[in-house]
Amino acid sequence: MECINLAGPWQLHVDGDTEGIRDIPCIIPGDIFSALLKENILPDPYYGKNEEVWQVLNQKDIELSYTFSVSSHTLEEGTPYLFLESADTVADIYLNNSYLGHHENMFYPFYADLNGILREGENTIKVRCYSAEKKAMERAEELPYPIPYGAAPIHSPHRNLVRKVQCHSGWDWGPCLMVSGIYGKAYIGFNRPGHISHCSCRPLRRTESLWDLETTIHYIIPESKRDVGSSQWELAVYYELVAPDGKVVTQEERHYPVAGPGEHLLTANFTVSNPHLWWPAGYGKQSLYTLTVQVSACSVFPEDLEQTYASSASQGFSVSGEPSETLTKRIGFRTLEVLTQEDSIGRPLTFRINGRDIWVKGANWIPLDALPSRQTPDRYRQLLGDMVAAHMNMVRVWGGGQYEQDIFYDLCDELGILVWQDCMFACAMYPATPEFLSNVQKEIAYQVLRLKDHPCLALWCGNNENLGALTWFPETKQNRDRYIIDYDRLNEGIVGNTIRALDPDHIFWPSSPSGGPQDFSDNWHADAKGDMHYWSVWHEGKPFEAYYEVVPRFCSEFGYQSFPSLETVKTYCPQEEWNLTSPIMEHHQKSPRGNSLIIENFSRYFRFPVGFKNMLYLSQVQQAMAIQTAVEYWRSQRPRCMGALYWQLNDCWPVASWSSIEYSGKWKLLHYRARRFFAPVALVSYIKEGRLSVILLNDTDQDILGDVTVRVLDFSGKPLLERVYPCEGKKEGATVILQESIENFTSKPEQYFMHATFKGSLAEDSLKAPVVKEALQTTSFFTLPKKCYLQDPVLTFTIEKTKTGLLQAVLSAERPAFFVALDVEGVPGYWEDNCVTLLPGEPRRITYLPRSGITLPSETEFKERCRVYNLWGCSQE
Repeated sequence: MECINLAGPWQLHVDGDTEGIRDIPCIIPGDIFSALLKENILPDPYYGKNEEVWQVLNQKDIELSYTFSVSSHTLEEGTPYLFLESADTVADIYLNNSYLGHHENMFYPFYADLNGILREGENTIKVRCYSAEKKAMERAEELPYPIPYGAAPIHSPHRNLVRKVQCHSGWDWGPCLMVSGIYGKAYIGFNRPGHISHCSCRPLRRTESLWDLETTIHYIIPESKRDVGSSQWELAVYYELVAPDGKVVTQEERHYPVAGPGEHLLTANFTVSNPHLWWPAGYGKQSLYTLTVQVSACSVFPEDLEQTYASSASQGFSVSGEPSETLTKRIGFRTLEVLTQEDSIGRPLTFRINGRDIWVKGANWIPLDALPSRQTPDRYRQLLGDMVAAHMNMVRVWGGGQYEQDIFYDLCDELGILVWQDCMFACAMYPATPEFLSNVQKEIAYQVLRLKDHPCLALWCGNNENLGALTWFPETKQNRDRYIIDYDRLNEGIVGNTIRALDPDHIFWPSSPSGGPQDFSDNWHADAKGDMHYWSVWHEGKPFEAYYEVVPRFCSEFGYQSFPSLETVKTYCPQEEWNLTSPIMEHHQKSPRGNSLIIENFSRYFRFPVGFKNMLYLSQVQQAMAIQTAVEYWRSQRPRCMGALYWQLNDCWPVASWSSIEYSGKWKLLHYRARRFFAPVALVSYIKEGRLSVILLNDTDQDILGDVTVRVLDFSGKPLLERVYPCEGKKEGATVILQESIENFTSKPEQYFMHATFKGSLAEDSLKAPVVKEALQTTSFFTLPKKCYLQDPVLTFTIEKTKTGLLQAVLSAERPAFFVALDVEGVPGYWEDNCVTLLPGEPRRITYLPRSGITLPSETEFKERCRVYNLWGCSQE
């Protein structure tokens, strides 16, 4: 079906006396801040403290306009309608000065019938976006009682009263940039007599080998068709299902009589034998089938209609001269169960895919940029690819951000990344007025129908921390019942009921954290049921060992901050302010106590680092150490604990934060360690209450035989003892190799450390998952690192070219070196391993993997750009 694409350069006008912001180009889809930045009207909001300069725009109304021409031939296509996938946020829309309607939710589309308004020749569309901040403040004044919300140091007030990306108003890791614009698809389509709004698919397993594929096409005929000619049509629908290998599974055409305007549901059911199954990453292939539907219509009923359809099906369906509308989508055949039945401990949260219980490994996702124009397909591919590279199998789309673009879910389907999907409510109370609830109901219905068929979708969650937030604010504490009723009306009455009605195949999880459906208890510090957000180590300043005090059934949030690399710091901070407490460095730390907590742990665990560069490095070491402590311990507690999603994967601007990947795409040391502690087979160790534990983790469906060699060495590399433990790593379990008092190994814990390795027969084909050699070794100090008598390792490194043309670092040391970290500037990519323990006589070759399209420099130039850090060196002049 042809359409008029409205993407391209629109004209932007900002109201008020702001100079230079009149009639400038603004690329749509995109945001107005990016347009202003491109015209150099305001300075880079990510540099220095320029974020403050941009606050002047928060209360400005803006207008976007676009002029285009329409031919008489185009007008004959059908009855025109306007579709804007996401208008941000409170807007009035006009075509040729005719008012089309009001819109105030960026999470569902604006649709308007253009019958009699679109004309031959020149047409002009105008979208007038009102200041979301001003609208929110006006609505706050109209409320009979306050609706409280969590606020960042720089924030836009009352963000919870408008349906907009909540973190646009500022967060404890993000800037306050109240952008507006038009995102996603923007076009004028044509009804013939209507159009497809959705196509829903439901694969259901009937027997071991037979599946049903239920399909429902949601076909909309507008009101303007009521009095135009015949009000009855025959819709001809052609279905084609193609297997992952390209073989056609089914081709079929069906006919549907429809009468009058409105939404018509065109249903069909197909049987598929022995389909290839879709699996999460690390458990099997991500088999995807392609369904194509074509819809044609005619308003007459010839006697030879069936013959007409049959002869035209192979040619793409064109009945009585009417063109067809085509929709294509991908489908995955898989069973999904979320186990929440009460047990002897409390209530689990376990994801079972195709009969296998999945140990969920992943991270939380925030919008990948504060400026929507920069949320490009390449950046989605890179970040999600980096998740799989670190052996993650789930991403949580956090509720203070956005329902993501189609490419996000398509890539998760392809890569095998399960999606925990929050609805977009976070850290606040929300209104329960009829107008607000009606607005939200449209949002949820649209998003559920858009996303529910993705095989990657694992769970719908009502909100982020709103259940817990009932206890945060003075207003909610003083008028508890009032806000609980509002919460229930929105979260259960609208969000939950809409999801349950439209998507019975996915569980509705009421809030994160929570005890699960029908459980409204505060789950912040309860580890026996549901999902948990464990923030005691960060927000309460507890030591990393506090992770040993809880065993969550599923931990959907926990985190520890670090600074970004020097390469990223350079993008926002001049050298004269390279100090953790300088104004710019503190401006790029949005968590109020963030720098203090990082610095405090420098002295808790390590000898204090010397110099700015070493402080950045050591902050990443302790971040990796914190999250590794939690994940390795919780994985060892399987099956009580069945998942960990750390906070957070990515940044939306360059900043100190909890992310494992910097805004630039550079991996922090945490992401390298995640590649090990999330590996399908991993050897881990920890010391709890004076006892050393060494455990083999095995998420595969096969037992693994091998030997674990445990060595105790001093800090010159001299061995004190060596033991070999034959072991059988049980499938889908955690096998204890040893649990002994550290006194059995040494009476001088400050002079020795433990290093263990696993060797066995690991066949990647049979395990269905890559073997990570680095994950098959583990190191533990017997006491705090700052108390250990480390020695200068005398590190050396060279750069060599591999046979495949890549570059690799060759590292060696005369004495043990810990947390050895390679860093290279100006060459986008990542190391195949990093943050390693280096032992004397055991050199390491670590290859650098450049991003696609990056040309590597010479070995000499590459080495000049490299810096090698280690724990001993960071406390030395």
